[in-house]
Amino acid sequence: MTEEARSAQSKSRINPNSLEDNVGVRIVRLAEVYARLAKMGVEEPWGLRNTDLRILNTLDGADSVPISEASRRTHVDKAWISRSVRDLVDKGLVERNVDPDDNRLSLAKLTDKGRALLDEIRPAVMLHEDRALKGIDAAAFKRELDRLLVNIEAMLSTAEGVRGKA
Repeated sequence: MTEEARSAQSKSRINPNSLEDNVGVRIVRLAEVYARLAKMGVEEPWGLRNTDLRILNTLDGADSVPISEASRRTHVDKAWISRSVRDLVDKGLVERNVDPDDNRLSLAKLTDKGRALLDEIRPAVMLHEDRALKGIDAAAFKRELDRLLVNIEAMLSTAEGVRGKA
């Protein structure tokens, strides 16, 4: 039986009241599969955790980024980002400095070694993306993902605001 046939058969057995068809459930499932692929395709060969790669990507192309901004962009808590940046500094992939305009802010910057590592990893990551998006209009799909992220970030912001007032 082909993978498509198995998938169609599996879908036909889903309880119509089940949350299996829920977008959030599907995204979590996709994220878990992608995380497993990232572990095999990035963590094992290059020694980078998924969070490390997200941080490096956030720093890529920027002069320097405040740790708080890296946390916001990656949706990873500041304490975890700080620990991860410290590990990346120890590996020589990131440089950490105090903001000259505000010594309360810590800035992170990609080193030449970090940029070279990203350049080495990028082809493998792009190959996986090409395979994942086979048969899908990549540009349209990414636009929809961007819109979904904006919507979900707004929901999160509202929820955090309500929770903060409680």
